Amino acid sequence: MRVLKLAVVAPAIALTSLAYSSAFGGDPLLATAVGIILLGLHLLGGSASGTVFLSTVLYSVPYAMALSGFLRVAFPQAHEAISEAVLNDPYFSSPAVILSLIGLSVLAEYADSAEGLEKALGVPGWRVFIYALPVVVLALLVSTGLMWLGRSLNITTGGIVLPLLLLLIGIVLAYSSVEGGRYGRVIAAVEVPPMNGEVVIETSGGEKSVPISRSSAFEWDTLRLEVELEERPKRVRLRNDDGERILIPLIESTDGKTLFLLYRVDREG
Repeated sequence: MRVLKLAVVAPAIALTSLAYSSAFGGDPLLATAVGIILLGLHLLGGSASGTVFLSTVLYSVPYAMALSGFLRVAFPQAHEAISEAVLNDPYFSSPAVILSLIGLSVLAEYADSAEGLEKALGVPGWRVFIYALPVVVLALLVSTGLMWLGRSLNITTGGIVLPLLLLLIGIVLAYSSVEGGRYGRVIAAVEVPPMNGEVVIETSGGEKSVPISRSSAFEWDTLRLEVELEERPKRVRLRNDDGERILIPLIESTDGKTLFLLYRVDREG
């Protein structure tokens, strides 16, 4: 998955780096510097969606400067120079770059989700990644339609690019928060039939084992274990005499501050 994530991140980094270099003097050192910074952040953090998101934000900054009413009033000469450089630059005036960043943002989200499922369930991540392709095609078609509608209504490219970018950023943030949102408390509950073994909960900080004893069940048919965590568990495993198995959340609920996860093992399992 590292190679797959890098294949998604690299085009976004290249587009942003080349856009800055082309708009501000064509200096290759600027493109190299921006590219090295973004690539370094990706290698350190490992998040494809985070890197593409940062690339998109950096790409939108010159648009914000060019369309800023404050700069137009406070610094008219500087604003005119920036606007001319940005809106006339091929990387900033081409809809292809915008559409590419939109597609890469969606792919990056699926790449991160696929990696998480690969670690949690042991399934090949590339299979999940393939499911992103119809979504990417749909996003590109919608974006192309918006561009065509804007031109049909005689709206300049510069007037619709920034709202599209802001919409894209909002969608990416909202989508990523579903899986990777942070909560004040995380409660993981595991229901298992009486048995001897242990439940292993994996987080970024390590593993936490909770022993299971058949004798503690007394007359009950189900043992319920609850563990409070600081973050969403990456994987929950059940170990007993029959071996080891990975558990999938049966119920997920949240009130915005506390995330509740219920894992259940059937007697037949």
